Amino acid sequence: MRPAGAFAAHLRRFRQAAALSQEELAERAGLTAKAVGSLERGERRRPYPTTVRALADALGLADEDRRILAEAAQGGSPPPAPPEPRAAPVIGRTAFPVPPTPILGRDRELAEVVALLRTGPARLVTVTGPGGVGKTRLAWEVAAALRGDGGGAAVAAELASVLSAELVLPTVARAVGLHAATGDPTDAIAAFLGDRAQVVVLDNLEHVLEIAPGIADLLGRCPGLVILATSRAPLRIRAEQEYPLAPLGLPREADVNAVAWSAAAQLFADRARAVAPDFTIDHRNAAAVAAICRRLDGLPLALELAASHLRHLPPAQLLTRLDTALGTARLRDLPTRQRTMGATLDWSYQLLTDAEQSLLRALSVFRGGFDLDAVEAVVGGTGVLPALDGLVDQSLVAPQAPGRYRLLEPVRHYAAALADPVEAAALAERHARYHAELGRDARAGLRGADQGAWLDRLEETHANLRSALRTLIAAGDLATAARLGGDTWLYWALRGHAGEGIRWWEQILALADEGGLDGLGRAAARVALAGLRLATGDIAAVREMPDTAVADARAGGDQGLLADALILWSMASVFAGDLAEAGSRVAELSALVGPLGDPWAAAHARIVEAQLLLLRGEPGASVAALDAAERTARGAELAFTLATALNMQATLALHADDDGAALRHLTEATRLAVEVRTTWTLVYSLSALAGVAVRHAEPAVAASLFAAASATAEASLLTVAFRPDSDAAETQLDALRRRLPEEEFRRAWEHGRTLRTDEVLDLVARISVRRGPG
Repeated sequence: MRPAGAFAAHLRRFRQAAALSQEELAERAGLTAKAVGSLERGERRRPYPTTVRALADALGLADEDRRILAEAAQGGSPPPAPPEPRAAPVIGRTAFPVPPTPILGRDRELAEVVALLRTGPARLVTVTGPGGVGKTRLAWEVAAALRGDGGGAAVAAELASVLSAELVLPTVARAVGLHAATGDPTDAIAAFLGDRAQVVVLDNLEHVLEIAPGIADLLGRCPGLVILATSRAPLRIRAEQEYPLAPLGLPREADVNAVAWSAAAQLFADRARAVAPDFTIDHRNAAAVAAICRRLDGLPLALELAASHLRHLPPAQLLTRLDTALGTARLRDLPTRQRTMGATLDWSYQLLTDAEQSLLRALSVFRGGFDLDAVEAVVGGTGVLPALDGLVDQSLVAPQAPGRYRLLEPVRHYAAALADPVEAAALAERHARYHAELGRDARAGLRGADQGAWLDRLEETHANLRSALRTLIAAGDLATAARLGGDTWLYWALRGHAGEGIRWWEQILALADEGGLDGLGRAAARVALAGLRLATGDIAAVREMPDTAVADARAGGDQGLLADALILWSMASVFAGDLAEAGSRVAELSALVGPLGDPWAAAHARIVEAQLLLLRGEPGASVAALDAAERTARGAELAFTLATALNMQATLALHADDDGAALRHLTEATRLAVEVRTTWTLVYSLSALAGVAVRHAEPAVAASLFAAASATAEASLLTVAFRPDSDAAETQLDALRRRLPEEEFRRAWEHGRTLRTDEVLDLVARISVRRGPG
């Protein structure tokens, strides 16, 4: 056959496989329909190389098919008769691809989707999720499972290359076996299928969602038809059951075992071994692998692309080059739109409206998560909700808790790269201002009955607080950054972020030496730094700080900031045993909090006073001050403050050998600490409870409680000095090691270190106090 005939045959075969008409292919390739027809009839024997490339691009051909088409244009052979399928699992009439790699981390999702198709009420299940999350891969496995369990025929219709909704049903017709159907495709499919069972997989449906009414009509006319669709957005018809596919599970910590068992790291390691056969997760690379998985938000495609670089880069170096790696990594057996992360996101971005594209770029200013109020304040206007809904539908914005959203990190990086620099700078400034105002609102909230809710809210937006501080410091707005610390230091201390907070406000104060902070600004930054250093038990560092915060706050007339400063420096004086200085500060504090009308400050003033009185040898007066603090804290529903008072009451009870009262106080304090998730009080409570367990012959429980306290303290950078009677605790631990067999002690210790905070309460409930210590 002449060369032109070979090219014509190949071109016709590729066009038909793509379900394109000659007119559609011509429009996509920038040619005329007449030119395409002439090529397919063999009238043009030697097409130009540029024409061949344009056709290959328009058809979305893989590298091997491009080579075949190019060789045919220069004198190749016509396509042979289709070969018999190889080892592909033939399901119904259509051969599904043999997956090139095993599916990992999707056992639950696979079982759930299969169950929905087998027994669920919905006859259309749409697996939704962002590009690269593994929708198509899961669909292949579901189809294979349906065949494997005797589920009957299942066929696939690949829709990525289908350019218009009108071509979807003809593609479905071919998939079910109607290769020469004429007339209305719905009529033809309905007549062909009748009421027999048939599963159809519609892969990559997001760009032809207008076919939704046609799908609904088809389901209504074919009672045995069940459809599994994959799409970045749902169809939104009544017959549909949406199945959002989340990214793979992330390692919760950098411990080598925790990393190795996480689904994201398992996939990363498996794909890494394809290019580095000896790769394994060990103590040297576990932290870097965990960070890579978190940075990529567990997206399988991103993990595979990143892992392909381990031939040349160890994980630690790859972590520093992730953005470049994702842009350059190519897996050539994937469709063109998925060979890089950018190509995958380009496909999604092009499906958005102008308003949705604009909002996506703007949302890249947020880190971690955001709510609608934040979006409206930072992006501007109240009309963002329709565009936000559109981004959620397209799986580019992920809903979290009710009313909260987030961008997956690869999506955020992509959107940020598209943003105009001037627009991005303005958004960053508004973002920083919004979170500074949030901090001002949080000051009262952290000291009121809604403390737990405010702690949770700030925890949810912690990454945004960090970003706001970075923006404010870069802009030289040290006053706002310092005030953000003065307003929110209690959150950073109670939720275990003291170490990071110390670094931020040390930096701010160091920069302030060159100017940029007035007296109140310096006071706010020093109050934040002192509170966080006390939270870590670093009393010496607070004592070494200039104590000008009290004078600056007093001079600036900020009574709330003054109360904070007096409480913190009074505590430092008490802990250091400087009773004269402590007495002076407590006297000023007591005089201040009365007219201030702040229950939080009033209760903490009495707690510091109680500590001072105890050191002065006045236990009765100390108990009275603590009782007053407890009444104030209970009345105002101040969970952290109440737990602090209870912990100190327990300490007094232990010194009085009233272990029953100590256990009651500590159990309630632990419950409150778990409830509002305050590591500061939890470490203290657990250490003291361990001591009670030692005294009453519960050595295994005591070892587990000491271990839980130790793990919590390490995670929050709390020093040993912060724990109650730390010398006594060390003595008790030594005694426990002697009383328990080595293996039993090790098991109890490991059990305690791995307890979740809510599980701690079950352990505490096992302690019982006898009449006398055991």
